[in-house]
Amino acid sequence: MELYIRIKDGKPFEHPIVADNFRQAFPNIDTDNLPPEFARFVRVQPPAVGLFEVCEDCVYELVDGVYTDVHNVRPMTVEEKAARIEQARANLRPNWTLNEETLQSSPPPRPTVKGAYPYKFDMETNLWVESDVPPFPSWIPSEDGLRYVAPTPKPEGRYRWDESTISWVAINA
Repeated sequence: MELYIRIKDGKPFEHPIVADNFRQAFPNIDTDNLPPEFARFVRVQPPAVGLFEVCEDCVYELVDGVYTDVHNVRPMTVEEKAARIEQARANLRPNWTLNEETLQSSPPPRPTVKGAYPYKFDMETNLWVESDVPPFPSWIPSEDGLRYVAPTPKPEGRYRWDESTISWVAINA
């Protein structure tokens, strides 16, 4: 996209102007030979801001002879990082754990001791509970008796179980 910006007192003034609008507003200015009060402008997309970074602002600066966006990204302060972690903890489901480096949450670990029935995760209590009801009628207890498994192993990739055909069906992305 072709852009221009007005220069006032040696600094960018207001915001970039799209070329068609510029030519309509300033029909007597040759865009190939701009006067000192105007300059070409190159738009720069904002950078990806990390989990513990803050994009403070975007300013217009002269870089290599062209005015452009300069995005100022900084690491979070200790206080900001602590507040972000605390906010993630406040949104955490009961009994789940939080990885403070990635802010990813994890359910409680699956039980490792065999009970009377295999375990399933109960989203209401946020706990693993014994269940005599498999997720699908065709599923059976695993060899270790800790979970229910499909009668056929899941292929690699993205699949969902289809009980009507008793098979794994590929998920189209």
